[in-house]
Amino acid sequence: MTHALNLTLPIKQDAETLAKLRNLEASFTEKVQPAIAAALKQSRIVHFARVVVIDDKYIQVITEYEGTHQEYTEFFRRALTPIFAAIFSLADTSGLDINDPNAFFEFSKNHNARSLGTATDGSTDIGGNPSGWLFSAYDGMTVADILAKLGK
Repeated sequence: MTHALNLTLPIKQDAETLAKLRNLEASFTEKVQPAIAAALKQSRIVHFARVVVIDDKYIQVITEYEGTHQEYTEFFRRALTPIFAAIFSLADTSGLDINDPNAFFEFSKNHNARSLGTATDGSTDIGGNPSGWLFSAYDGMTVADILAKLGK
């Protein structure tokens, strides 16, 4: 079953944070993007992923993935700790210890914006509630199914 993550964080608006945002943007293509891509390929559970900044006010990590929510967040917490630390440093993350799997999961759960509508496949969100709507042209095929059909 495919799930959506719409991790949405309000960006602090002080000069230091906005300078960090500019640095993240400047290094994204050369440093951040390849690290994320490598982890995503290794995971073999993520269909699509992107990082979006909206008007310097919000940063989003948006993915479509398979498996349990906790396994997903833990895989990426371990594989991309420095990147999530950089992204999370842009928001008010008081009390978050990125090295604590439960705290990372709870933070992700509490900042996952629900899609409109209701899932038609019985999917639940990170909190165990019915998911918002997520269209799939692949009728529930897994990443492994798709890669196998492509001979990869």
